[in-house]
Amino acid sequence: MQKQVIKADVAETGGPFNLCVKHGNMIYISGLPPFDAEYSAALRNARANKQPIPPFPDVPFEKQVRIVMDNMKKLVEAAGSNMDCLLKVIVWLKDQRQQEEFDRIYRTYFSSQETLPARTRMQAGRTPMDCGLEVEAIGYVP
Repeated sequence: MQKQVIKADVAETGGPFNLCVKHGNMIYISGLPPFDAEYSAALRNARANKQPIPPFPDVPFEKQVRIVMDNMKKLVEAAGSNMDCLLKVIVWLKDQRQQEEFDRIYRTYFSSQETLPARTRMQAGRTPMDCGLEVEAIGYVP
């Protein structure tokens, strides 16, 4: 079996990693920060031109969660799977006081309580560019 890099309509930052890798029927999704296409392009440009990294814009936490979860869903589906096939999710929040808001949105990406993956959620000492969260996952292709 070969490792397969999965591409989807998710903006990349030019970092030294792939967003999603598939091996056999397993999928591994890198930590996804809430970077939209515009901010990701600014990061790529800064890195390519050896310039300072731009600060993360002031984006409401709810929008940050939706960016991350929508990007995760795109990657999972590009791998031939669906969100209900995630086995383990790790969530880092910049501020644990936002856990209820995160969970309210997170639950909407799964079809039922029974399909929720195992999960760890913790407060990060520091998130990428001081954004509100980062989420990674492991799943399978049915």
